Amino acid sequence: MLTTVVRGRRVELPNTLGEIRAQLPEERRAEFDRVIAATPLEQVRMVAIMRFALPDEAQREDEEIVARLDAGDWSGVLHEDGTPVRPGEDGR
Repeated sequence: MLTTVVRGRRVELPNTLGEIRAQLPEERRAEFDRVIAATPLEQVRMVAIMRFALPDEAQREDEEIVARLDAGDWSGVLHEDGTPVRPGEDGR
């Protein structure tokens, strides 16, 4: 089972393309079929999860994070070594 965290709570995601499609509202299933059929194999997992498996609140959370970063608030963003990222840093 795939899991992620959305707004601080653990969320279980569907684990197969069939499960993802089945959990979608009927009106989004044709879109799912079109998009997955046109997606290169190496990108299918990412597209299926990011565009169709994640709950709507995950999309809203991502939009809020991007807006915060665009506004210059980089608090809580870390480099791989654990050091804080600062806006305008060059090379790190």
